[in-house]
Amino acid sequence: MWPDSSFIRRAVAAAALLLVAAAAALAHPGSIAYWRVAFDGPTARSQVLLDLEDVRRLAPQGAVAPDWVAVAQSGQFRDAIRTRFRIEVGGEAMPSQVVDARLLSSGLVEVRLEHAVPASATGLVLRATFHEITDDGHRVIARAERHGVVTSSVLMAAQPAQWLADAVSGPPPGARGAGRWGTSMLRLGIEHILTGYDHLVFLGCLLIAGGTWRSRVGIISAFTVAHSITLVLAGMRVVTPPERFVEAAIAVSIAYVAIENLVAEPGRARWPAAFGFGLVHGLGFAGLLDAFDLPAGQWLAAVLTFNLGVEMGQLVAMAIALPLLNVLSRSSWHAHVVRYGSSAVLGLAVIWFLERLS
Repeated sequence: MWPDSSFIRRAVAAAALLLVAAAAALAHPGSIAYWRVAFDGPTARSQVLLDLEDVRRLAPQGAVAPDWVAVAQSGQFRDAIRTRFRIEVGGEAMPSQVVDARLLSSGLVEVRLEHAVPASATGLVLRATFHEITDDGHRVIARAERHGVVTSSVLMAAQPAQWLADAVSGPPPGARGAGRWGTSMLRLGIEHILTGYDHLVFLGCLLIAGGTWRSRVGIISAFTVAHSITLVLAGMRVVTPPERFVEAAIAVSIAYVAIENLVAEPGRARWPAAFGFGLVHGLGFAGLLDAFDLPAGQWLAAVLTFNLGVEMGQLVAMAIALPLLNVLSRSSWHAHVVRYGSSAVLGLAVIWFLERLS
């Protein structure tokens, strides 16, 4: 015996509330650190940017959690930074020291280090193991310049080290090379869309209202074309809007499609909204690439590889979602799911918007 309509409404409403509770803090899970290294003679200078919550994990017993200064001035913090962000020669970490730590207006903690590196050293390697303090999902976006050559990389639990290219030395045996770099960018793109719940919620809210297979493919295609355009333009620095504006605008886009689900007439074409707001979401994808600060000779390959990863991740998500949405659209539950689900998404979008403006 099928449940009656009142039970269905209560069940859908409860599921919608659970969606808000579970997703409010999950727009882009998994913390990211940024590490830039510049070599100047026998000294290498590092700038490490860390999320404040990750810094608090280093708090000694008894430290007040919100007081990052107490943490940053502790020997435990400085030792952790020196040992988790290393420059190695022949497998041996070069001596380093923390020279400054401060909280930026962006909410990130900036740590500056100096590393003693012989000017003639070859086969240098960057090694980041901060994931051992946070979790295996932690990633470090690293950029180093030595002898006029820029090396960019994504360091993570599975690949914590990167050989530093320069104009006068070759790679050490077994060093990670260009192929691995391309794989990292591809993987970063896949992870960014699959863990970018705001992007998936936007698409899902557009698709859940119903329509034919053709109309749904049109929505996905419009979103794909639009975000690819702005991803490339942002990678070329043609458009460079503030990150806070982009993230807030993404939340607005989600709120818009949720409201449209609640008030618009069924059967209305949705691909224009997918294209228009897809341009905004593309800027959100590009925000991660800004951290690499790639030279002109590398940006095109990096942007295209990253975008390919985004498309692969999106295809996986849609291959799972579309058959389920097609079944849902033919069920008696569909109208309730659209109504209560869109209401929940609207509340979620408001939460994200307020968080991103603060």
